[in-house]
Amino acid sequence: MADYLGYVLANISCIVFLSIVLFTLEKGIDKQVSTLFLARIMMLLVGYFASDSVWVLFECGVFKCSKTAMYIITIIPYICLLITAWFWFLYCEIVQGNTKILSWSRFVAAAVPFLTAIIILVIGVFTDYLFIIDDSGYLKYGFLYAFLLSIPFGYLLSSSIKSFYRAYTSNRYYDHSLYIAMGVFPITPMVCGMLQAFFLTVPIMCYSATAAVLLLYLTATENRISKDPLTKINNRQEMNRYLSQKMKSRTQKMDLYLLILDVDHFKGINDRYGHVEGDRALVTVAKALEISCSDAKNRAFLSRFGGDEFIVVMEAENEQQIQEAAELIRENITKLNEESGAVFKLEACIGYARYDFDNPVTIPQLIAQADEKLYEMKNNR
Repeated sequence: MADYLGYVLANISCIVFLSIVLFTLEKGIDKQVSTLFLARIMMLLVGYFASDSVWVLFECGVFKCSKTAMYIITIIPYICLLITAWFWFLYCEIVQGNTKILSWSRFVAAAVPFLTAIIILVIGVFTDYLFIIDDSGYLKYGFLYAFLLSIPFGYLLSSSIKSFYRAYTSNRYYDHSLYIAMGVFPITPMVCGMLQAFFLTVPIMCYSATAAVLLLYLTATENRISKDPLTKINNRQEMNRYLSQKMKSRTQKMDLYLLILDVDHFKGINDRYGHVEGDRALVTVAKALEISCSDAKNRAFLSRFGGDEFIVVMEAENEQQIQEAAELIRENITKLNEESGAVFKLEACIGYARYDFDNPVTIPQLIAQADEKLYEMKNNR
């Protein structure tokens, strides 16, 4: 009896913890779709822990009920787990930029396994294919149970694999830690959930799921802090942190460069067309940077330095590669601006400097060196 009560108390402690985090999320000003999904995931986990506690008390014989009631008590935790996995799948897709998943056709296609699980639950009401419950309330699993359990695990596993893949292929530095956390999140509960089947009264699942949510929440919060809110690329603080790390270790056969970009006549765009159009110009520049530096071999780190200035930290084999990258950035800025139908002309100047590991300088000094090149280019135009 004490083991089961300890299990219930562990669930309750996790419910209290998640409720505190959930309260913080709900009261925050961040109302992005991904944040709302994360909040719903926490709500569903709270529901899962609560219903799981009730199920354990009935399963161990503390309370008695009819076969129908036992079936309902048994499937409620599963429904919470299923919806959690479904929401988690959508959350991962949205965070990784696949907002098209919310379109009707793709949403329905992705929901097919979810709907299949609901159909199996309905079948289980009228047959013994899912659960076999005797008159005393003792529960046995039918042959459909393993298939039913594979559906939420399938959502979790597919999201985990995709997140790990994106973590090591994405060119957006600040997303790496978030993608890794997203990859770890489903694995921990899945592994601990399987262990839970062998150690029924040990609260492995609730603690592992709560720890995974905490890791994800803290990583997502740090991710938001490191982003520039307008352009969605790294901010100045994150650039300083990244560049400090790169200055400490040299990649073999690669040189480290800092490129600084300045938008031409940006004040004129703001003054003549307004700040909304000015912001639009900055977003266009950020998109051009992402497109131009999407080749992973360049190891490019993109950031907004402030105002209309952007900094790219890039490793290259020689200076020619940097010059080609700078030219490609300028071309893409012009191209994207024309395609957007903007009423203003958008161009930029780019200066760069190589970091000398044998004669190290500070970050401000390296930026000043790139600035000199920038103004040389401006004066020569």
